[in-house]
Formats: sequence, C-alpha cells, structure tokens
Amino acid sequence: MRIAWAAPMNRRSAIGRMAVAVAEALARRGHEVEIIRAEAESELEGPTHPTTLAVRLPHQLDFRRPRAGYDLAVVHVGDFYPFHAAFFELVDKLPCLGVFHDFYLFNLFCGWLHAEELGPEAQEAEVASVYGSAMVETGRRARAGEASLEEIAQNLPMTEWAARRCVGALAHSDYYLDRLDACAGPIAMSHLPWEGRSVAPLQVKQGGKATALTLGVMNPNKCADAVIAAITSSERLKAGLRYVLAGPIQPDERSRLEALAQEGGYDGLTILGAVDDADLVANLESADLICCLRKPVLEGASASAIEGMLSARPTVVVDAGFYGELPNDLVFKVSPEVETAELAAVLERLLDDEPLRRETGLKAQAWAEDHFSIDRYTDALEALMQETVDALPLLRLGSVFGHELRSFGLAPDDPSVDRISEQALGMLGRRA
Repeated sequence: MRIAWAAPMNRRSAIGRMAVAVAEALARRGHEVEIIRAEAESELEGPTHPTTLAVRLPHQLDFRRPRAGYDLAVVHVGDFYPFHAAFFELVDKLPCLGVFHDFYLFNLFCGWLHAEELGPEAQEAEVASVYGSAMVETGRRARAGEASLEEIAQNLPMTEWAARRCVGALAHSDYYLDRLDACAGPIAMSHLPWEGRSVAPLQVKQGGKATALTLGVMNPNKCADAVIAAITSSERLKAGLRYVLAGPIQPDERSRLEALAQEGGYDGLTILGAVDDADLVANLESADLICCLRKPVLEGASASAIEGMLSARPTVVVDAGFYGELPNDLVFKVSPEVETAELAAVLERLLDDEPLRRETGLKAQAWAEDHFSIDRYTDALEALMQETVDALPLLRLGSVFGHELRSFGLAPDDPSVDRISEQALGMLGRRA
C-alpha cells in the first residue's frame, strides 16, 4: 500500500516520536510510506525525529492526481494546533484515516478558527452542527474563558467534529471510541505503541528518601499541585519522599507549585524543567514511583504512564479514561477527583512497602511490553487501513446519495435518512 503518513516531525512532539516508529515498521512490512510534515510553518525549524523515510511538505504533493498518488493518507490528530495544522488541508483533499491521539480537541478547533480568521459565528455554527444548538451557549462561555476545562471536555471536546472529516478512525483506548462514530468509515481501537528506554531496574534501597517522579509538560491538569497537597498533608511523606518534576513548565506554574510546597513546609520539591533523553533516563532510574495523574483526562493514552510501566516503576494514576482501563493490579488508582487523603494514603503505602514497589513495577513492565508493542499496533493499523481502502467506493456512493437527498429538500431527521444510514452502516459492518 502507498501511504501518505502525516505527522509532526518536530522533536518536541511525543506524537511524532511514536509516529515515526510506526511508519518505519510499516515500511519494513513492504508498504511504501512517505512522511508528510503536519506542523504549521512556524514549527518547521529546529531538530526533527530521525528517519530513513522520505519526508515531504503538504504543498509538495500533486493533488491533481487521484488521491495525490497514494492509496490512503494516515493523519495523526492531536490537540496542539501548531503541530497538526496540516490536518485540515489534507482531509479536504485526500481520503484520510485519522489516528486520534487526544480525546479532547477543543484547542485544535480553536487553532483552526484563528488560523482561518473565522469569527464567533463560525464557531457557533460548528458547535451547533456537532452537538446541537443547546451547546452554543457553552461554546460562547468557553470562548470567553468562562467555562471550566472539565465542562468543555464533557460537553464539547470537538472529537466528533474532527472524526467526521475522516474516512476511518483509530482510537488508543475504549473510553472515547464511541465519539469516533461520527466518522463515516471503519473505526477501531489499538493501544498506543511506545518504545521504552533502557532503564535500570529498581534496586533495594539502603536507607534515605524515596523519589516520586512526574514526567511531561507540566500543565495544571497534570495534578502536580494535588501531589504536593498530599505530601504536605502527611508528616511521613514530607520526611520520606522527594518529588521531582521533569518536563517543560511555564514560569507561572513553576512559581505556583513552589509556593504550595513552601506554604506546606515541604523542601523536597525539585522542578527540573525540560530534560533531554539522557536526563530523562537518569530521572527514571532515580525514581521509586511515578505519579501520572490527570484532572480531567484529555488524552487518548498516556506516553508518560506507559513510560513509567515500561521502566518497572509503580505508577499512580486516576481511575478514569485511558488510566481507568489499565489493570487494577498493575497500577495504583485514585478517584478522578484526586482527593488529598486518598492520594496521601496511596503514596504512604508505596513509601512504606519497598517489595510492593518492585513486584508491581516488574509485573506492569511485562504487561506493558506486550500491550504497547509496535508489532501489535501495526497489525491492527494494517487491518484498519485495508478496511478503510475497501470502504472508499461505498463512502463515495454515500456522499453522492447525500447530495441527492439534500437536493430533494429532505430534512436530516426524515425517516428515510435513518433507513439509508442503517443500510450503509450495515455494509460497513457497523450499527447505526
């Protein structure tokens, strides 16, 4: 199969790291894969993920040819518009299978509105077309900064808005798979593949403090403040647990977290900021446990949680979204509200029980190596790509019928529309 593989190549993109690994796995299986850079022009400078594959820009494709000469385009969809700006150009010109890395795509939506210089009327029209007119007011409050992140995620994540532009869709966990039903073609789920780093196993400690580690971009929803609150609520944790943050952080967030630690009388917080791969490995090796919390859960899967499991470190997660689907005996779950007392109890248990940390970490590592493997993921993606290509003639026919029905003045809620939809979905092996 000849594949246009659209993904960010900027080395700051974790999605790009994963995408390159899978693209090269597909090439090893005999597919002809060309990587199409998905970033906005502002993100094309700087280091890129290394690859042996051809890399092109969208404007270098010959859209005069059918499908630009490809059997299918596979487009990686994430919430950071500057890394995924080309999604919109490609889905307008090619049949695209979307790989949905994030459940929450409201920022991608807002980035598109801004780039296209579209005003409030366009935003309201898109929200109404996806979620109905009842959600327009929520959209207005979101635009004005008056709606919480939780409210936006629950009511208008815009996942369906992006999915309906695709001819096939892949999720990385089950919890948001039903939102991809907005896609007209085949959909599937496969666990996010991730290549772990060579991290030394947990060693028996010879006294001293234990270390908890949080990885990745330190957004407020990453709950570092909740971990600090849990630690400062417990004299045992304050005395026995260091807390290290390794990943990019904004100055305001750094100051906020440092102030929380100081107010709680805790001097064990270390904020490293962005780290390179070597420093990341060093921090994983010095860690005794990983805190990978989210409130709310916005991503389709978490590379940080997978990284923690692959490093054989016990990992603390929320019981929601992707994290809630992880086996209960392989991670340590707290409620989605991330309550201080509950989190403190989990951290105290891990602090006190060194054998539990090692045994759980090793079991999680073995499970993760199997479930988050490149081979397993590539098998699933190959099957979905073929199913999508096979469905293209039927999808084109459905588009023709849709235009015909619209020309007859048929309303979307007319019973005949439902009957036609049921027949078409049945031919695709899906239910209405």
